[in-house]
Amino acid sequence: MNPFDVLEISPDASPEEIKAAYHRLAKRWHPDRFTGPEKEVAEARFRQLAEAFSMLKDPARRPLVPTPPPKPAPSAPSEAEAARERTPEDWAAMARQALEAGKPDQARALIHYAIRMDGAKAAYHALLAAILEQEGGDLRQAVKALETAVRLDPKDVESHLKLAAHFEQLGMSARAQGHLQQAAALAPNHPKLRARKAPAGQARPAATRPPAPPQGIVDQLKDLWDRLTRRG
Repeated sequence: MNPFDVLEISPDASPEEIKAAYHRLAKRWHPDRFTGPEKEVAEARFRQLAEAFSMLKDPARRPLVPTPPPKPAPSAPSEAEAARERTPEDWAAMARQALEAGKPDQARALIHYAIRMDGAKAAYHALLAAILEQEGGDLRQAVKALETAVRLDPKDVESHLKLAAHFEQLGMSARAQGHLQQAAALAPNHPKLRARKAPAGQARPAATRPPAPPQGIVDQLKDLWDRLTRRG
């Protein structure tokens, strides 16, 4: 018999709690409250309560309380659980680190994960374009990523400038000019735009100057006479 279970108390109950539990249950199961077959059940229960109380009030008879087993330490989250807890910005930050470390293939996989979680961030698509540019693959894939970036953020000057450069490289001058105009409207003093403008007053290259008109025969003789007289 487990006296703690009989008295419906915990093994670390104090003497006052043991006494209170006994009196409460003894009052409930007192045989004088029952008749017929129920009285026999109550008498057996009442004797059991008395025996349990007798065991617990006597320290010598009180059973030892077993030490509960230690709770297992919380295990470290698995890699899959850790992955689920990461935010899109966490994946994008890891992609930037991989790109800076010269690992574009790893960076591409990471930024794709961020885009799958949140495809409305223009910066993620711009980063994907930078990764594709470093990989040196199909330029049109980088263009597609940049077009998504400027669609989500029309004020992204850097993406407009990159699109202009890529469209020039692809021979699509009209589209390149359109993105240059948008960049100029957003940031007219951007260093990349200033570099495209020739400084005021700069002389045209020699190859574009009109050729000097040929000297006439009279001018040639005059020039020869001047040189001869200067020698004398």
